[in-house]
Amino acid sequence: MSAEVSALRPAHARRIFVLLVVIALVRIIYTYQAVAQTVDETPNIACGMQWLDQGRYDMGPFHPPLARAAIAVGPYLYGMRSQGLADRWKEGNAILHSRGKYAVALTLARLGVLPFFVLAAACVWLWGRRLLGETGGLAAVFVFTNTPMVLAHAGIATTDMAVAAGIVFALYRWTLWLETPDVRHSAWLGVAVAMAVLAKFSSMLIVPLCGALILTAYCISQRRFPPLRVKPVLVAAAVAMLMIWAGYRFDVGKLREPAESGLTEHSAFWRGASQVPLPAPLLLDGLLLVKSLNRDGHAAYLFGEVRQTGWWYFFPVALGVKTPLAILALALVGLFAAATRARREWMLYAPGLCCLAILAGCLPSHLNTGLRYILCIFPLLALLAAQGLMLLWGGVAWRCAGIGLMTWLTVSSAMAHPDYIPYFNALAGQHPERIIVDSDLDWGQDMKRLVWKLRALKVEKVTMSILWSGDDSKIGLPAWEGLEPYKPVTGWVAISYFSQKTQGLLIAKSMGRTDSAYAWLDRYQPVTRVGKSILLYYIPE
Repeated sequence: MSAEVSALRPAHARRIFVLLVVIALVRIIYTYQAVAQTVDETPNIACGMQWLDQGRYDMGPFHPPLARAAIAVGPYLYGMRSQGLADRWKEGNAILHSRGKYAVALTLARLGVLPFFVLAAACVWLWGRRLLGETGGLAAVFVFTNTPMVLAHAGIATTDMAVAAGIVFALYRWTLWLETPDVRHSAWLGVAVAMAVLAKFSSMLIVPLCGALILTAYCISQRRFPPLRVKPVLVAAAVAMLMIWAGYRFDVGKLREPAESGLTEHSAFWRGASQVPLPAPLLLDGLLLVKSLNRDGHAAYLFGEVRQTGWWYFFPVALGVKTPLAILALALVGLFAAATRARREWMLYAPGLCCLAILAGCLPSHLNTGLRYILCIFPLLALLAAQGLMLLWGGVAWRCAGIGLMTWLTVSSAMAHPDYIPYFNALAGQHPERIIVDSDLDWGQDMKRLVWKLRALKVEKVTMSILWSGDDSKIGLPAWEGLEPYKPVTGWVAISYFSQKTQGLLIAKSMGRTDSAYAWLDRYQPVTRVGKSILLYYIPE
């Protein structure tokens, strides 16, 4: 299936692949010191620890348990256990501080995400070499391991890297199964689908949507439907269902969510379903919770406006300003390359079709709090960019352009270190906070730097409004007070972009005002910007 004849030997290619992954792992681990605890890390640790320590998973079933359990493995082996608090954030903080080794515990939790990063990189390499040969496969890995969004979310204890790995793993195995639908490939397909489902429920939309487009490309190019035999299909389904059930500890029980959300009061179907013991009931409960969360939406910021149910164009905008321009340029060339290939090379269409499917599938979403929700698009963009690079490699002048784009990517990625979370490309300009905020810019990652800066300035008291989920009393902050809406203060003031933009506009809406709750700060020039997300002011008496 290779579109290019590679001059690299497989053994040499394997060594280069390992080198690229190791370099990326070193870069990720070196962010741990600078990047403070982000908002979603503590609830993930709490839920994963509940699964490991108590054999339960009812603290936050709106995400499946795989990624959270992997995150909690390190702290669990270190001797940490559940602390018995009902609130996920407080429970996670209590676990992290339970042995007096907070930094060690957070590092161990973050290390649990690295296997998913390695798996995603391996799938990109294996898929890329089948499409483009050894050189093309390594080019895809190089793009993937230099993507700031990927490095950002591979370095924090959240679920997004796990679902990206699970989805690319499932789609890669699907392409192999279409070529050879035997029992062995069916078993691997079942494993991959189960992993994607157990990582995050969004995979249950993305995998079928992308898989259907890949199947369509196969049927059109091959002019036939893939041979379907009962045994391989049953093997894939059985392996997937058994592994998913195992992820929920082979639990059998009754649904809770329909009763708690009031569905049983209005629906005879849910009244009946809630009375029947089912395998993995928390999976169905979680799906119902996600449906409710998406229906209700979440406050998000875009272009100076806050909405509860988001914008259909949020993810295309976020992708456009947070992806290195070199990758976007190569991906566009890659789309052209796939479109001009011979019809029978149907696999070359797969990455581009999947990217378009993911973007189209996320347009109706009401949860617009970060590009991380479609982190799974970046392995596919890397494959698409590698296709573009291989096309440019055909001529001397175009080859120089390809080298220039790869150099640009390398430099922009290196310059972003260690601030991969708030990375923006040149299209965002000098003030990306005017475009998007939330987890794409301000996710609490600069709190540690704020403590360092206040200590260096010998600040004895600060008034602040910072997005952070950690324990304020245990990080070395000076005396502090909360910054109240519409109440100017004097002295040192620290505010993060989430508070200034999203929260400030939300408060204004709730009070029927047009001016942001913290707009009075705009009259002053900040003393400094701490990291990329916190403004530090000194307001004179």
